[in-house]
Amino acid sequence: MSDPMAEIRASFFVECEELLEALQDGLSAMEQGETDGETINVCFRAVHSMKGGAGAFGLERLVRFAHRYETVMDEVRSGRLSPDRDAMQLFFRAADVLSDIVRASRDDAPTDDAEIERVLGELEALVGAEALAEEAGEEEE
Repeated sequence: MSDPMAEIRASFFVECEELLEALQDGLSAMEQGETDGETINVCFRAVHSMKGGAGAFGLERLVRFAHRYETVMDEVRSGRLSPDRDAMQLFFRAADVLSDIVRASRDDAPTDDAEIERVLGELEALVGAEALAEEAGEEEE
């Protein structure tokens, strides 16, 4: 007999792969100048959805990283942060790290914690510690 929770967890990771692909596509569109609300929202929603699912499975390192990334994307979505060239490079690096964390969580493997902390620090520097601290206790839609 199969374990229903294992099947649900496996489905979550399949969905994560789809969301990561949507995130990459959205970031590529943004890099090409498509900074309309719909494109930015695709990126935000992909990260937000991964965070929510990760929370349901207690995947704290994934939740923590996705939450910070989501907060920065929300700053872009609200118009408080402009996705310039440097920001876009960071968003692509963050997407790569997010992908690494998803795969490590799926495979119960180690992550490059130094790289994770480095990218988290750069995300924080981009929007300021205050914006991330304000978001820490709030739940996004």
